[in-house]
Amino acid sequence: MAKNKKAKRGIDTYNAGSVVMDIVMLILGFVFLINTIMGKGDQVASIFVRAIGGILIAVGLISLITFFIKKEKELFDWIVVIFGTAIGVFGIVVAVRPEPIISILNWIMGLIIIVYAIVVIFTAIGFLRPAGANYWGFSAIFGLVALALGFFIIFFNLATKVMMIMIGVTLVLGAIGGIANAILAAQAKKAARKVIKAAGLDPVDESAAKEQEQKGSGVSDGDDATSF
Repeated sequence: MAKNKKAKRGIDTYNAGSVVMDIVMLILGFVFLINTIMGKGDQVASIFVRAIGGILIAVGLISLITFFIKKEKELFDWIVVIFGTAIGVFGIVVAVRPEPIISILNWIMGLIIIVYAIVVIFTAIGFLRPAGANYWGFSAIFGLVALALGFFIIFFNLATKVMMIMIGVTLVLGAIGGIANAILAAQAKKAARKVIKAAGLDPVDESAAKEQEQKGSGVSDGDDATSF
């Protein structure tokens, strides 16, 4: 029974809401894939890199605004604003001149894909399998394939069009694994609740029983005090 409770706690640590990120990755993968096939791969790469530059600029602006709003400034605040400003300046450079970043886009996307794939694999093996989720191996396999392709994208210097297609395919595969994780996590969580409830260990029932017990003890205490 303790095993079931432990499995439920494990599955609770996985936030099924991360499916939003999976959907973003899926859309991004199709954008890379479809536009490259249509001969617009270079434009997509440029837009993507400029978007990264815009995010970095936003990070820099937020750090500056936060710094100036804060009345009492400590050493840590100065360090944060210096790094934030540097990130913002780098973002401006990236947005204005994306070409150098595009030349190392395989490294950037490869690292993003590797980290994303590791999360997918770890979730499937570390949380879904112990929780008894069905078909956890399905998402794990997609994660492993995405991980292998992530390393392939980094270490093999491919032509731009081929690389963009590879990135698109890999993002789609990783996203499918991530979405599968979210669905399986929700199913496993529901199954764990049923098992715990069937065993009479439902947290709602336990809290209600404790509350009733406390009320009962309060009445008995009051009777004793009156009789005394």
